[in-house]
Amino acid sequence: MSLATLSALAFLILFGLVLGVFIVLNRRRAARPPLLRPIPAFDRLPEILGEAVESGRRLHLSLGSGVIGQADTATTLAGLTAAGQVAAKAVASDRPPIVTAADGSAMLLAQDGLKQVYRQQNALERFDPGAARVAGLSPMSFGAALTPLVQDEAVAGNILVGPAGTESLLVAEAGQRAGIATLAGTDNLAAQAAFFAVADHSLLGEDVFAAGAYLGRARAHLASLQAQDWMRLVLIGAIVLGALAKTFGIEVLP
Repeated sequence: MSLATLSALAFLILFGLVLGVFIVLNRRRAARPPLLRPIPAFDRLPEILGEAVESGRRLHLSLGSGVIGQADTATTLAGLTAAGQVAAKAVASDRPPIVTAADGSAMLLAQDGLKQVYRQQNALERFDPGAARVAGLSPMSFGAALTPLVQDEAVAGNILVGPAGTESLLVAEAGQRAGIATLAGTDNLAAQAAFFAVADHSLLGEDVFAAGAYLGRARAHLASLQAQDWMRLVLIGAIVLGALAKTFGIEVLP
């Protein structure tokens, strides 16, 4: 086994231990919930939800153009988490939210998530399986299909969280023309730059992976954020020590 493989394995084991510690700490009744830095996009979300309920219109939740099982699976799952948390707060509206995806597996997961939300709200009879749908199987067809949706479905707001490319500009621009607020987040740097310029509220960097902690305050999600922060400090410390060792000619590894 190579040194790189051993290092990756050790990092994963350390991250798992740190994550487990924070999960246990967050489950203690005396433990205080961690303080989270404000993210303007998440702070604005309750206003978008309130506007949708008051106006009798629906929210559009998009999981992006990713495919489950490929490199962007983690971002797609982050979008599913965000969609589930937002849907739980929006089902009280006369027109429930719709979820769009570019992959059949992601659509089925979104459909099951919506069903769970309605079951928890004791409103399973209002669940519509068609609320989760595949909009397009390629990035460009996905973006083109969402462009007219914001007007055809009487949408009050766009929540776009998941893998995305520059094709998502079509959706954000359509929302601007219709006067609809758009909250967008992705891990694609080109799409982040585009969203920052076009969307009303954008998630930058790894903020897209913090949706579960900010929207649902679930203990596991909060523990994950805490573990990431501590592991980030560990990595920074390792980089600094490695740089100092190299500077002073100290051989750390054979």
